[in-house]
Amino acid sequence: MVSRNVPHEYFLLDAANVDGPVVGHLCDKPISAVVIDRNGDRYHFVGVAARDGCGRLDVMSLKQGEWILAPNLVYAEAA
Repeated sequence: MVSRNVPHEYFLLDAANVDGPVVGHLCDKPISAVVIDRNGDRYHFVGVAARDGCGRLDVMSLKQGEWILAPNLVYAEAA
């Protein structure tokens, strides 16, 4: 378990490429079905990151293998 004091930056995904269809838009920007990080690992879109009562990204709501892609999209490791 992580503390709520852990910066959300520790949970950010550094995606280098997008793949697959656009599955929606957030703030007029497309949401890709799949992103690929700099190591070639693939992640699929699972939702929008929750915010806590103070408006901060709620990293405690992430499941194992989920990462935040800025601004607040959640992607999970592809099986």
